[in-house]
Amino acid sequence: MENKNRKEKEIDIQQLVRVAWDHKWWFVIGVAVMMLLGVLYNLRKTPQWKTDAKIMLRQKDTDSPISSLSMLGLSANTAAEDEVAVLSSRGLVYQAVDVLNLWDDCSKRCGWKWESEFMHPALTIDYSLLTQENKDKTFTVTVNPDDEGYQVKVKLGLFNSSSTHVADFSEPVETKVGLLKIQANRVLSSDTTYRVGHKRKELVVAGYCKKIGISLYKKESNIITLSTTSTNPDRDKALLFQLIEQYNLNAIMDKNMIATNTAAFIEERLNIITEELSDAEEAVSTYKEKNNIADLQTQASLFLQANSVEQREMAEIETQLSLIEYVDEFLKDTSKKENLIPSNIGVTDASLAGSLNEYNSLQLQRMRIQRTATEDNPVLEQMSAQLASMRQNIIATIGSVRESLQIRKRSLEIQESRYNSQIRNAPEQQREYLRVVRQQQMKESLYLYLFQKREENALMLAATAMPAKIIDMPEKDVLSQTPKMRKTLFLCFILGLLFPAGLIYVRKLFNNKIDDEKEFERNVKAPLLGHLVKNSRNVHIAIHEGEATVSAELFRLIRTNLKFVIPANTKSPVVLVTSCINGDGKSYVSSNTALSLAMLGKKVVLVGMDIRKPMLATYFNLNTKGHLTDYLAEPEVELDDIIVPSGEHKNLDLIPCGVIPPNPAELLQTERVDQLFEELRKRYDYIIVDTAPVALVSDTYQLDRVADVTLFVVRYKYTPSEMVDYINDVIEQKRMHNVACVLNGVKTSRTGYGYGYGYGKKK
Repeated sequence: MENKNRKEKEIDIQQLVRVAWDHKWWFVIGVAVMMLLGVLYNLRKTPQWKTDAKIMLRQKDTDSPISSLSMLGLSANTAAEDEVAVLSSRGLVYQAVDVLNLWDDCSKRCGWKWESEFMHPALTIDYSLLTQENKDKTFTVTVNPDDEGYQVKVKLGLFNSSSTHVADFSEPVETKVGLLKIQANRVLSSDTTYRVGHKRKELVVAGYCKKIGISLYKKESNIITLSTTSTNPDRDKALLFQLIEQYNLNAIMDKNMIATNTAAFIEERLNIITEELSDAEEAVSTYKEKNNIADLQTQASLFLQANSVEQREMAEIETQLSLIEYVDEFLKDTSKKENLIPSNIGVTDASLAGSLNEYNSLQLQRMRIQRTATEDNPVLEQMSAQLASMRQNIIATIGSVRESLQIRKRSLEIQESRYNSQIRNAPEQQREYLRVVRQQQMKESLYLYLFQKREENALMLAATAMPAKIIDMPEKDVLSQTPKMRKTLFLCFILGLLFPAGLIYVRKLFNNKIDDEKEFERNVKAPLLGHLVKNSRNVHIAIHEGEATVSAELFRLIRTNLKFVIPANTKSPVVLVTSCINGDGKSYVSSNTALSLAMLGKKVVLVGMDIRKPMLATYFNLNTKGHLTDYLAEPEVELDDIIVPSGEHKNLDLIPCGVIPPNPAELLQTERVDQLFEELRKRYDYIIVDTAPVALVSDTYQLDRVADVTLFVVRYKYTPSEMVDYINDVIEQKRMHNVACVLNGVKTSRTGYGYGYGYGKKK
């Protein structure tokens, strides 16, 4: 069994090779066409290169909970993954494209290819005169310089275009989309075509977002890889570098937003305090001049030194009250409700400072999400509600802190009043002077404090580091050029083989004809006596005395094989020649088989019993149409009356059918049929019977009683393949006995006969 399966497998491989060889020119043409297309593709296709870069995110907080988790192997490096999303966001790509002004795709034709222009495009187009509707359209402007000016063509889609000729570009050009201001940045060559592609900005950004690939270098690392592929690596390098630059600027802007707001707040308060300090100093000077005071400064110094502790604490309280008042005013200003609260201005209350930092962190997070989300986003709405609640809590905290400071201030004022009672005997002039001086020093202390905070804030802004460090600068990968000629030709070669193979397979799939003699021989349950080549001469008689053509030799081979299927000791055998459908060539096979037997010196008669469609008399060019049907229908007609010479060979006689009867089936069931063949067996060595197709009428089945061999004729690429099952059913159901087959109409090259031999007239 295993050997049989192996043999069938080998036969299948041989069949595939045979089918491929039969269609060898399909494969040759397919490979040639595909290779030619591959060469043309490489000549027309502008080469593309991959450009990539690597950046490393700086560590922000090594003591964070996430870093603690990473020590346990539980970290997913979500911070780096979030930054990948930020780098690939539409907003960031929009900023980079806008800085580089990549909104238009400028190129020029070089031979069969279009070469992209980035740094110095030949054309610049101003769309300001277009309506918003036309600005949003996608169109291409092509400029062809000539001796008389420029041919300007605007194309919208595949079939919508317009062309305009202008002498120069001094005036706007009227086109299909409107007026365009075209500027030539250099002298345009008359043998070059220039093109500018325009798209809506959203489409341009979407296109670049699709081209740019951003991913983590490794899952656990802080290194991010950026890459893109296009025909212009210089533009890609600039775009990736600008993308990193904009990312750093945005990250620094987010990080320093609190410090920037604080700097503006301090600057505003310094301007106010400067004016108040100037007024206080002016009051001291005025008081001294008005009262002609020269030595009270010494007395005031002694008093201030004695009361220095209370004064410093009082100054700190006044400073804190002023700061929280400033913050309270900021919070209650409705126009600044979405701004960050100045938090690093020196508020000493830990609870209030913590609330301010927590509020600013949440506000920064909301700002970041707001860049890429809509206002009705549920996350934004939830964060806005949370910020409003925190804002009210901070205002309440400020009230508590203010009340606490005021209590401390009243306590210090009581102590100060006790001290002042001790010097109540001092002149009223001195007390008033001290009050003025104290006011001036308080303003001066607050001014110095705010000035110091401004410097600290400026230092913090200046010391900010870039969040992304460039490891590999954007650079073209010289080995990534596509398409490659060798690879393209190899793929075209494979396609050149696959395409014809696919066509052959589809043709085979939808073909319901018998087109493989090996498969037919393997599937049919009857011996195959031989193959017959296609009758190229288009004559009915293919075998003649003394000829050695391929057809003649194949009929001689069938003649030889026929002897092996005839039962032993059978004298004057009757051979029924039939087919499944009309046109299979049963009359052709029966006629030439009878001739081949006659050439052996045997007496042969060819009986035309296809009484529904008689053709033998026509094929043998007989004047008489015969009288077989008369013989079967009328007892007085004798056998000698219906037998006529064939005219092709002296040993071959014919019994043509005659007139088509109205009842052929009933006529074949009469005893006259049995009497006919009984008499013919006495006179002839072989009786060849040309009968009707079995799949159309039942006539042939009725003749099985007189037959020794039934020869089924099947025509190559004509007979439906399901007829094989029909023949097998006839054999299995024993509707006809001793069945054999002949395959007719096979190509000469498929017969396996005649290698190296010549055929012609025998000499």
